[in-house]
Amino acid sequence: MKRTHLRAGLATSTALALVVGCGAAMAQAGAATAGPVGSGADAGDIAGDTDVVVTGVRKALEAAARKKRNADTVVDSITATDIGAFPDKSVAEALQRVPGVTVIRSAAKDDVMHYSAEPSGIVIRGLQQVRSEFNGRDTFSATSGYGLSWNDISPELMAGVDTYKNQTAEMIEGGIAGTVNLRTRLPFDQSGQVIALSATQNYGDKSKRATPDLSGLYSRRFVTGIGEFGILANVAYSHVITNSRGVTLPRMMPFAPGTYEAGKTTYIPSGIGFSDTNYDRERFGVSLAGQWKSNDGRLVATGQFNRSQYDTTWVEHQALSYWAWVDPASTNHSTVWTDASILQPPDAGLGFNEAGGGTPFTFREEGLFQKGVITGSRGGWGYGAIDWATGDRYVPGSTDQYGVLPNGLPLFQPCLNSDVSHANQPCRAGAPIDVATRYSHEKRVVEDAAFNLSWQAGDRLTFTADYQHVKATNYNYDITFNQRTYADVSLDLTGRYPKMTLLSPSGYNQIGDQPFADPRNYQPASAMDHITDSEGQLDAFRLDGVYALGSPWLSEIHFGGRFANRRQEHRWSLYNWASITSDWGVNPADSAFLTSGPTYNADGSVRFRGYEPGYWEALSYGQNLLGGGLLGTSPLVFMRSDILADPSQTFSRFSATAQSQGGAIASSSWNPICSRPDEIAGSCFTPGELLSVRERTKSAYVMAKFGGESADIAGINITGNVGVRWVNIRNQSAGALNYAVAFTESDLNCVPLTPEAIAALQPGQFAATPGCLAAGSTEDRAFASGGSTPSTVRVDHNYWLPSFNLRAGLGNEWFVRFAASRAISKPDIGLLKNFTVLKRSFVPQSEIRQGNPNLILGPDGQPTGLRYGYTATAGNPRLKPVSADQLDLSIEKYDGSIGSLSAAAFYKKFHDYIQNGIFSIPIENNGVTRDVVVTGPTNGDGASIYGFELAFQRYFDFLPKPFDGLGIQTNYTRIFNKGVKNANLVVDTVGGDSTVARSALAGQIQVDRLENLSDHALNAILFYEKGPLGARVAYNWRSRYLNSVNDCCLGFPVWNKSEGFLDASLRFAITPNLEFNLQGSNLLNTKIRMEAQVSGPTSEDPSRPVKYLPGGWFEQDRRFQFGVRAKF
Repeated sequence: MKRTHLRAGLATSTALALVVGCGAAMAQAGAATAGPVGSGADAGDIAGDTDVVVTGVRKALEAAARKKRNADTVVDSITATDIGAFPDKSVAEALQRVPGVTVIRSAAKDDVMHYSAEPSGIVIRGLQQVRSEFNGRDTFSATSGYGLSWNDISPELMAGVDTYKNQTAEMIEGGIAGTVNLRTRLPFDQSGQVIALSATQNYGDKSKRATPDLSGLYSRRFVTGIGEFGILANVAYSHVITNSRGVTLPRMMPFAPGTYEAGKTTYIPSGIGFSDTNYDRERFGVSLAGQWKSNDGRLVATGQFNRSQYDTTWVEHQALSYWAWVDPASTNHSTVWTDASILQPPDAGLGFNEAGGGTPFTFREEGLFQKGVITGSRGGWGYGAIDWATGDRYVPGSTDQYGVLPNGLPLFQPCLNSDVSHANQPCRAGAPIDVATRYSHEKRVVEDAAFNLSWQAGDRLTFTADYQHVKATNYNYDITFNQRTYADVSLDLTGRYPKMTLLSPSGYNQIGDQPFADPRNYQPASAMDHITDSEGQLDAFRLDGVYALGSPWLSEIHFGGRFANRRQEHRWSLYNWASITSDWGVNPADSAFLTSGPTYNADGSVRFRGYEPGYWEALSYGQNLLGGGLLGTSPLVFMRSDILADPSQTFSRFSATAQSQGGAIASSSWNPICSRPDEIAGSCFTPGELLSVRERTKSAYVMAKFGGESADIAGINITGNVGVRWVNIRNQSAGALNYAVAFTESDLNCVPLTPEAIAALQPGQFAATPGCLAAGSTEDRAFASGGSTPSTVRVDHNYWLPSFNLRAGLGNEWFVRFAASRAISKPDIGLLKNFTVLKRSFVPQSEIRQGNPNLILGPDGQPTGLRYGYTATAGNPRLKPVSADQLDLSIEKYDGSIGSLSAAAFYKKFHDYIQNGIFSIPIENNGVTRDVVVTGPTNGDGASIYGFELAFQRYFDFLPKPFDGLGIQTNYTRIFNKGVKNANLVVDTVGGDSTVARSALAGQIQVDRLENLSDHALNAILFYEKGPLGARVAYNWRSRYLNSVNDCCLGFPVWNKSEGFLDASLRFAITPNLEFNLQGSNLLNTKIRMEAQVSGPTSEDPSRPVKYLPGGWFEQDRRFQFGVRAKF
């Protein structure tokens, strides 16, 4: 674990201040205008040759307003000052202040139980199909998605961030939600030599750890005999340790009226989970740039290299209890339980042949469980043996085979469900308490190298050539280890948050004065590991030209083309769960406890190797979780995270291979990743865990810019552009085709029906057996051969993408803007997976009947064979991009250089929207072709989304001093969804697993809301800037939204209630050269509150009423920063 002390960070900041002293000046903020590729800052923000100025919020707002006013299409921008003025540790956190932008705070799309240190994604106008660019070029992370992981990028490197909400013909295709362009600085963005330094100390009130942020920039321009040169180096290091804590109620179980209370459906959670997660994130970013300009200014060359490394380690400690197992394979959202014995209070100390008597559960008016002590059902007959000689007791030692405690008592107390014991009722058992440690380390790297050459070929003609190479890598090792004990659970849901107290378990014995802190009462229950090891590369070349016509009405013709090759290799293992020891596994008697040592056979050979001691630790747990008092038992015994961090340690201690060395009996069934028998030699992955996709893109465009300062119609100034872009996309996905299992000897066994069976046939049924038909189906016997063959699917898509942008100036202050275009968004890489496992249909006797079109009939009309059906679940390498027709209309008022007011309406109509579905593909094997019905991602009918945005900003210069430094910036977004459905797809799959999520299956709740779409979103920022003092307070709020329709853990669609976050900053310029700042985020200590939608419409019952119940509560650090910034 990394350790950084507060005094070290303060010393760093103080030393920096002393070094720069009074000879430093603050770094200036700039925003880019729409310029050629590689342009960093807005030329209007570049200081003169001798200017060294402090620029703050006013300068930033001025640059953003100017860019929005003069843009070729609909755009909102953030300058470097905006990013640096808040404790925003990622670009996504800064973007949430842009109108129409919200962020995804959960760590993963289908895992609402983890909230990372920073947002994992952004949503623009309710859509997640956001295109990411670095300096106007492609950028991406090596994941199963298509674009960038937003927390990969160091915001300290940014000159600005532009959010395009519509497009022009010269923009690279790919973003129907919007395009976010991340701009880094260039040497020619500033004059002369600039050296800028900053140091910041981070502190979280829950993690209670102090960590540093450091950044430095050096830029210099110099003139030589062959032209002007410029060099720039910008380096940023950020280290954040933060904490997230939460409690969840997994999968609510509805019980039919009368099960617990008459006339009322009651709801009992199937468990409860407490989590405490520490995130340790380091990010290192480098931006290097060199520029050259010829003496005549006609040639400008720019070389850039950007590298961002995101390295995060998180350790989670969980206390989980699942007192009822809800099998996802046999249940759905419509399942209702009717057996009250599943969950009951413990027996009230009754006799050998008595049961029950415990205090009944209590329920709220709407049916939610409120309070009670929960035990589970032992299930089946129970455990042990009755001493039939007396008939009123159990045989001593009859449960010893499940483990014996050091005090000689069996772990399992005998109890049988029979006529003479426990009143023929299921035996009560304490709930399993899983005390889990999870360790996860992920390292993502994105490297981007580019060269750009601009040549002014004549007075009117300019060419720009640009080459880019991107390399992205991603490695993730994740492991969870559960240690299990047992307890009767006292659950109390009457307060603000759930409370759990662990009591002595029914049906089990314990040892020690503090049994839940004693490792002798715990089992090493299970392990689950996972690895991702992926990479991607892109090479792109583009050539653009501009011809200036000089006409006031047709000013310029833009034209060009682009060629790009992208390769993505995504290696993603399954989450490899297996048991270490269990009562249903192998050799539980020897392996039942953390402290189990080696045991021996009668001949002295090793029977069980035992567990090497020292891998556990007793930790105080839960005292401060959501205010404390929720978990009434502490400490608990956890696996040590440093053991989990070393795969060789877990392998040698717990793997089946290690345990079976020397002929010993292994209790474990766990083969860790990289040691599984079905992995490809020399790798850690099976064939079905590999994804290989190539994408080749060719595009060309022409665009005419019209209007200008002198182009007026009836006093209305006109500017705009119109153009078209042609795009050809060739996708190639390599994988494997796995044929249906070959017919067995049993399948081909042709045994005629008996006379009795023939007499029992229904009218129209043939007297032929499935075995006889299989024997006669020679083509299908050839087609269903088993085995696999490599498969490569290539498909081309062609698109014409027109665009039109118009800005009408109604005087110097008012403008009306209209934008119309067709855009596309490419599928996530994971959906293009080409790994198909065919399954042959089963033919029952009842289907061998007249009218079955799949029967092969002989000359006499009797069936001689059968054409079998074939199905598969898979990805779809033939997927088309989603296309959308999009319209924007806005009215904008600019008051001076800073003040602005705007109202914008938008509309998007989709085509080929990607969703789950069924499609058919012809497959040939051994000369036989069959149409295979595949369930997976497909292009479906379109729908639409629309809404409006309101934005206002200005300084109150009219107020008397010192209040004339006050200002405000606010925006509001309203979104309406008309028929756009959740895709219900999974981008990471293994083998022939379906990419269709469980949420799309029969009986599941159909949610008419897109994930992460809030109907309402609001930003309000109040700032003050006067002289050396600057202050800013910002509030970000969004209405309730669907977090996940396919959650891993709550089992129902999960909704987040409305959320509001407050941030603030204070800065003071000691001199014109040196500034100190204090910043804070999440000052309201906002709780994330989740609800599970336990009822709602299904495809079978569209009128089923909607019902929400509490699902979870999470809190994160309040973060504080103290820093110093300087420039000289």
